[in-house]
Amino acid sequence: MKTIILNFLVSLFFVRIQTQTHRRPKPVFTCGGNFTGDSGVIGSQGYPGVYPANAKCVWRITVTRGKVVALSFRVLDLESDTLCRYDYVDVYDGHLHGQRLGRFCGTSRPGALVTNGNKMQVTMVSDANTAGSGFMAVFSAVRPNEKGDRYCGGLLDRPSGSLKTPNWPDKDYPAGVTCTWHIVAPRNQVVELKFEKFDVERDNYCRYDHVAIFNGAEANDASRIGRYCGDSPPAPIYSDGNHLLIQFLSDLSLTADGFIGHYQFKTKSSLLTKAPPLLATAATTPATTTRPMVLAYSEALCKQKCRRTGVIDTHFCSSNFVITGTLVSAAVREQSVHAVLSVITIYKQGELAIQQAGKSLSTRLVILCRKCPLVRRGLNYIVMGQIDEEGRGVITPNSFVMAFKGKRHRELSVLKNINC
Repeated sequence: MKTIILNFLVSLFFVRIQTQTHRRPKPVFTCGGNFTGDSGVIGSQGYPGVYPANAKCVWRITVTRGKVVALSFRVLDLESDTLCRYDYVDVYDGHLHGQRLGRFCGTSRPGALVTNGNKMQVTMVSDANTAGSGFMAVFSAVRPNEKGDRYCGGLLDRPSGSLKTPNWPDKDYPAGVTCTWHIVAPRNQVVELKFEKFDVERDNYCRYDHVAIFNGAEANDASRIGRYCGDSPPAPIYSDGNHLLIQFLSDLSLTADGFIGHYQFKTKSSLLTKAPPLLATAATTPATTTRPMVLAYSEALCKQKCRRTGVIDTHFCSSNFVITGTLVSAAVREQSVHAVLSVITIYKQGELAIQQAGKSLSTRLVILCRKCPLVRRGLNYIVMGQIDEEGRGVITPNSFVMAFKGKRHRELSVLKNINC
């Protein structure tokens, strides 16, 4: 019996030796490097050990031309900070001067990150105090239009198509994801973008989760059309030229349903034929006479002096609608501004279209002259104006718009009960 046991232990010892001999060596992660090929693994220096202090490491990834880079974090374990000011990983679309796709820290892994081209750069920075094992991520080459639901973003150059947040419509979009879609139309065409459904974490200034849309191929303040969040779909968006850039970002906290949008290429001439009706009749009172109200942009209209006249009482009856609300988005279209107002109180609705999502109410406004009145996202306003055939509020230099403070509510509530 002892002999049998001894032989078994000897056999087991040699099996373990052979297994260890044929085991694949563990990858050694260094501080940065250049990586080519259609797949690979990168990680912080010394992973899974604690990453070094006061270091900056850069990984440059290049895949086959005609494909894009998809990066998925398997592990993320860096010093945690809500603004990622200390230790962090930056991911860029491209190598030199590429657009940053996201900055990450803590332990919440972002969703998959996808470039527009065949290059990606990953940069990790640590300060004097380190905490954690760093990161490990896998990259792969993906065809631009065959990424599937695991990824988001990429180059879109077909005549029409859709874009949506990861997990749509099965569940909320993940935290810590950045998606960038670059839509490119032929040179003589523009891009029309419409959101079918839209639900992104609400904030008056869209500081957290948001969608930013830009004219052209680069993300900068000068070319930004608008920044959107909340649960009201933005008005249809049109590019000035043949490039439109859409960037979606979610932070590491609250998430929501997400969105689905559809785009198509259009000729500029087809857009000019779809101008809204030129004339509409303003509501009247016994003390006023009926007069035409211009409901489309004109150079003459916007050359008027931008100065509010009259007071709340004098405009209440002559306006088709009277509401108070918070301006949640504003996008320039030609010379006008298309805006969404989150409604606080309705004093006079008329035919104004009001959308409801849960307990939230919102409406769409068209400010015909983009510099009159000047409005800012995140501020509260009293808005009085006319209504077009689509049920949108129309604001002209003659309309009454002013900052809303709580003490005005009583005054408006009294006017609500009068017979115009």
